[in-house]
Amino acid sequence: MAFILFAIVLEPIFLGGAGFALPGQHASTAQAVIGLTMACLTAGFFEETGKYLCLKVKSARGGFDLAWLARFALGYALCEAMLLGLIGHAQLLYFYANPEVLSTLNLDSTALGIMQNRLASVTEWTALFLLVERLFAILVQLGLTCIGALAVARKRLVWLMVAISIHALINIPAASYQYGFLELHHGGTIYAVLLVASIYFVRVKGASVLKGFET
Repeated sequence: MAFILFAIVLEPIFLGGAGFALPGQHASTAQAVIGLTMACLTAGFFEETGKYLCLKVKSARGGFDLAWLARFALGYALCEAMLLGLIGHAQLLYFYANPEVLSTLNLDSTALGIMQNRLASVTEWTALFLLVERLFAILVQLGLTCIGALAVARKRLVWLMVAISIHALINIPAASYQYGFLELHHGGTIYAVLLVASIYFVRVKGASVLKGFET
């Protein structure tokens, strides 16, 4: 419910109403860069603030332990993986296998060109890149939820600002691909490197991070 409200409903409403250039819209390079930046910041703000509010309510109703936090974080991460990641990736691969379908969607020339460029970048490595990106997204969502919980546990909004900033920065490669600035395999490579770095960080620093929730 938190993901649907903040990421699927409120975030697109804000972006649509703010008038920033969105993927597929005709825009200059400068407008697209501004749109990309605002899309990343908006995603970070709405999603991390939404999780923070949920954690705040749970804390006010009696607190949360690590078991509850793990269930909430995993549930949120899997919702994002299914509703945004897997569905979007399956759509991309479907259009690749059935390119004639694009002509039936009544897309304008700009959106059609961007989609055709995306399909042209699909290779035999595409499925692997998409899988890596989703695995990384799940791991990151788990970590960001923990940072939000740290903000609640320590009553310091600076941790919420950290979560928003990390979320926005991590969205840049994916958004750059959607806006046509980055090839799919380049974005996949970036996320593969970040996935390895994240796994290493969890193995080395995971125990010390958990101590942050001790009162």
